[in-house]
Amino acid sequence: MKNYLHIFIKGAFVLFLIAYLTVLYTSDSAKNVPMEQIAQTMEQDSDITSLNKETRSDLKHYYQTDDRNIDGYFFYKAASSMAVEEICIMKATDNTQANTLLENANAHLSSQKQVFEGYGTDQMALLNNAVVGKKGNYVYYMCGADAQNWRTAFLSMI
Repeated sequence: MKNYLHIFIKGAFVLFLIAYLTVLYTSDSAKNVPMEQIAQTMEQDSDITSLNKETRSDLKHYYQTDDRNIDGYFFYKAASSMAVEEICIMKATDNTQANTLLENANAHLSSQKQVFEGYGTDQMALLNNAVVGKKGNYVYYMCGADAQNWRTAFLSMI
C-alpha cells in the first residue's frame, strides 16, 4: 500500500510539472496576425488617428530599429515634442529579436521619463501609466490616456 501511494504521488507530481511547463511555454504565444490587419483595427480609434503616422526613419530614431529587419510596424506619435502620446507595435521575426525590440522600447520609455522629469507633470503621469510589453513576436509601447484600452484591444487580436 505504501509503495502505491509513493508511485501515485510521483505520478501526480510529474503530471503537475507537465501541465505547469505547458502553461509557461504557451503563455507568451500569439497568433500570427498581419500588421495590416492590426493597423486597420487600431486605426478605428480616433484618439490614435489624431496622432501623426510616423515613418521608418522615426522608427529608427526612437526605437533604434530598421523596418526592413522586422515583419512590420504600426507607429503613431503626437505632433508636438511636448506631448508624449504614442503607440508603437512592432512584429519581430523571432523571439530573440522581439526581446531586443522590448529592450529598445523600455529604453525609449526611460528616455522619455528623463526628458520630462521635474517639469512635465502631465506628461510624467502619462509616462508612468505607459504600457510596454511583449506577446509572442509582437512588442508594444503605448502611452496616452487610453493606453490600457489600446493594449486590451491589441492583445485581443493576437
